[in-house]
Amino acid sequence: MKLKAALVLWLLCFALAGNAAQAPPGVPGAGLVLWLDAADAQSLQLDEQNRVLRWKDKSASGHDASVDNPGAAPQWLPDAVNGRAIVRFNGVSGLLGKAIRSAKGPVTVLVVSRRTAEQAQVDPWQRLFSSRPQTADNDNVLPNFAISLRDTAAYAPSVSVLELYDVPIGPYGIGRNAVGTADNFRGDIAEVLVYDRAFASLAERQQAFQYLADRWTIAIPPVADTWTRVGPLDPVPTRNNPNLPLSDQANTGQWVLNDKLSDEFNGSSLDRTRWHVNHGVGNESLGRKPALYTEKNASVGNGNLNIVFRKETLPEKYVKLGFKDYTSAMVRTLEKGLFGYYEARAKPMNSAGSSAFWLAWTGMVDNATEIDIFEIAGKTKDGKLDRSYHMNAHLWATPQSTEHIADGSIWISPWRLADDFHVYGFDWQPDTLRWYVDGVLVRESRNKHFFFPMEIVFDSEAMWSWFGVVEDADLPSTFEVDYIKMWQRRSSLSQAGSTP
Repeated sequence: MKLKAALVLWLLCFALAGNAAQAPPGVPGAGLVLWLDAADAQSLQLDEQNRVLRWKDKSASGHDASVDNPGAAPQWLPDAVNGRAIVRFNGVSGLLGKAIRSAKGPVTVLVVSRRTAEQAQVDPWQRLFSSRPQTADNDNVLPNFAISLRDTAAYAPSVSVLELYDVPIGPYGIGRNAVGTADNFRGDIAEVLVYDRAFASLAERQQAFQYLADRWTIAIPPVADTWTRVGPLDPVPTRNNPNLPLSDQANTGQWVLNDKLSDEFNGSSLDRTRWHVNHGVGNESLGRKPALYTEKNASVGNGNLNIVFRKETLPEKYVKLGFKDYTSAMVRTLEKGLFGYYEARAKPMNSAGSSAFWLAWTGMVDNATEIDIFEIAGKTKDGKLDRSYHMNAHLWATPQSTEHIADGSIWISPWRLADDFHVYGFDWQPDTLRWYVDGVLVRESRNKHFFFPMEIVFDSEAMWSWFGVVEDADLPSTFEVDYIKMWQRRSSLSQAGSTP
């Protein structure tokens, strides 16, 4: 009996081990629900002509993909890329898999693919990966989703990534639309990784990209250098010390407040020893047409900096310049700051006029930089952007180039951003840029370009092409800022553009 019990226990352990989640070496394994690897011949069921009949899921989740048309099945080609095999899709046939998750949630998809010269000049919008739980809609309509190739030309091996929140996963298609017979891919697919979660950090995200880059000798795309939160903030820290950043109440950064770049806005008027209000002097911005910056739209009251977007008749001299019917304001610091933690408690205006908190370098035309801590549309048509927290970092010009480089992303908030005050933070360091909401990290990016002091800016603009035309019934609307605080690390004060 003891021998029989031991044998049963061994078989049970073996079975459990066989079903354990597996992942490529050095890549996060948690949440990996589909791993297709063309380089592993044991994971493919082939016919006598090396055509793929079944592509087995190596994640041990059992989400295998089967060919839709055995007579025109994709071809397995050994020693094709970096000495490894790929699966060649002919534009006729693809692979299909059953639903991976029926409930809505996050998903991260990475696909390594290429298209050779002889496979080029094809129809656009060919699918690498397609998920279509709602068959009535195409896979470009949420909660369906797809990785599609708009370009029709040849391209070297590269990795495509898609990250979404609040969608089911599958039924899915590889190299085709999950439903119908259109959008079949003509090219090669080497590896597919699908997670039922978002990557938890920039480091975790870079691990996945580095693994694929090393394995398939591909360049790591710029998107690998940025991570953006998908989903709600959890957990949110409690503020015990108002003299420290909300995200670092333990003071691990050894923060020192910079008084020159901080303001509680508790007076009866704006402190003009700290702030400048744009009013058409010199070469300063007049605003984004048709809304003109005016001084009267920036004031201090009720413990806040108040920036107003309003409708009013403008003098003819401004109408001739393209400004008409609307005014707003821009407020910026006289001092410039460099590396440090910038934090504001703010409430965006409840209209399509923008509410923005950003950093700007205005010193040299050949070294122009900008970091958008946020650009928010508080109230947009159908509410489409009311929860979108837009972050960006712009390189407008360098001594070597005037090419515009932008690295931006969006965190989708669980709440309407204009409904209440929240704490917005930005940690600017020599190697990293980090964005925070209510003390929780929502975006992290490598710092490649931002090494010059910049002004702090609060403003509102008429971004008609982005946020839509403002509804006059929503005006006047007010962007409120309770405070702005800037801290510097004690260890880096000697490098800062201004000292406390």
